[in-house]
Amino acid sequence: MSERSVPEWIRMIQLEWALTPAQLSGILRVDPDRLERLLAMKMEEGMATIPPGFESAAPLISIYRKLAARYPNSEDQVKWLFTDHRDFGGVKPIDVAASSLENLYWVGYYLESSPA
Repeated sequence: MSERSVPEWIRMIQLEWALTPAQLSGILRVDPDRLERLLAMKMEEGMATIPPGFESAAPLISIYRKLAARYPNSEDQVKWLFTDHRDFGGVKPIDVAASSLENLYWVGYYLESSPA
């Protein structure tokens, strides 16, 4: 089985977490039109692993993988993302992740370092 491309990961995350295009473009910090073009891309041999301008896809994919390992059911992943969390000052993790690139990485770090 081959590894997913960045556009495939992003499409899957959007579907599994039922994110609107606006939510997804906000988390990734890209213009909605540019996001639409990314999602329509077919990765070809020789293309960059992460398309230029989509460097924020890597921490989002990492968050997805960590949440999927912790919560195999996507409904539980969404519940974790969209529920106020005391470790984030009572803010939803999805809002923390969308607030800045640094916080997107920080949510991934939190999932990596906190007990299940």
